[in-house]
Amino acid sequence: MQPGCMHQPWRNKIIKIMVLLHSADGMAWQSPPKGTSLKTLSEAEEQGFILIRGEFQKRQFRLTELGSDYVERDKRRLEARRL
Repeated sequence: MQPGCMHQPWRNKIIKIMVLLHSADGMAWQSPPKGTSLKTLSEAEEQGFILIRGEFQKRQFRLTELGSDYVERDKRRLEARRL
């Protein structure tokens, strides 16, 4: 942990959701990345970023329009930081 940086559990939650969103291949139904917890999927769904269907190993998700817009905006932000 960096000096002066306090432990912020909400930050880890946001990072996990962003990894999930960035892993999506468009807005089609797809399996979540290996190791994605049900808690992370549920939190992303509560935020309105994804829809979830199926049970257990057959669980799938897809980006909502909000989620897709958020990912595109974040990709542009990351690209601008590289320049």
